[in-house]
Amino acid sequence: MSHTHVVGLGATGSGEVAARQYYWLFGTFQINAVETQHLAPDLTSYTIETSYSFVDLLLAPLLLPFTATSRTVVVRT
Repeated sequence: MSHTHVVGLGATGSGEVAARQYYWLFGTFQINAVETQHLAPDLTSYTIETSYSFVDLLLAPLLLPFTATSRTVVVRT
């Protein structure tokens, strides 16, 4: 499952930065904030994709006792 946001003209190059976002109580509360402006500074055109990656699926059994979940945020420039 993934969701894509296009900002400006979208990704125009081959750059890519990824970060992991964590949630508590099965997505009710955000634990950390992933700021896309910090991942793509001074850019006006980029693509943001949020998805559940293979690593997120591997982390799920470890985070489940804490009712936490994670997802990957990828910024393509």
